[in-house]
Amino acid sequence: MLNNMLENLNIVIPLIIFFLIDIFLFIIFLIKYKQHINISKKIDEIYSKIHNDINFAVVPNSINLSPSTDDFIQFAIEVWRIEQRITKIQSILPENQKKGIENSTKKLRRYFEKYDIEIRDYTNQKFNDGLNLDVLSVEKKPNIAESIIKETIEPTIMYRGQVVRKAKIIVLTKEN
Repeated sequence: MLNNMLENLNIVIPLIIFFLIDIFLFIIFLIKYKQHINISKKIDEIYSKIHNDINFAVVPNSINLSPSTDDFIQFAIEVWRIEQRITKIQSILPENQKKGIENSTKKLRRYFEKYDIEIRDYTNQKFNDGLNLDVLSVEKKPNIAESIIKETIEPTIMYRGQVVRKAKIIVLTKEN
């Protein structure tokens, strides 16, 4: 009887060992598979980010502006208008007020730069038909060599290097 039990143990022990090895290999497989899933998720995230960056760079019309962004653009235009008005009256302001206003406008400009917003004024620059600008009117003058932008009525607003609002300008050309 003891001999019979030992024979059964000789059969059962290897089966138990194989069973434990299978469980161990299955656990290792699960660990590796979990790591594979995490790596796969990271690859998908990277791919999605690259895809979005390429879309942003290649398709300029794909910018979706939320109402708050549009408000921010309006704010940038108003800051530009205030700067223009201050420039006109700057000569009559006391020195301490000039400095205070200059500091405030510089802070506002830095704020826009922080959020990748650029305000472009084209006044007195050479006019080029290829510029992305809205020409409101054209004035003629006989004694100028080349067309220039006489006045910027509203500046161009750029967000991350892309035009989100075109400038409105008045062009001065040579009278023929």
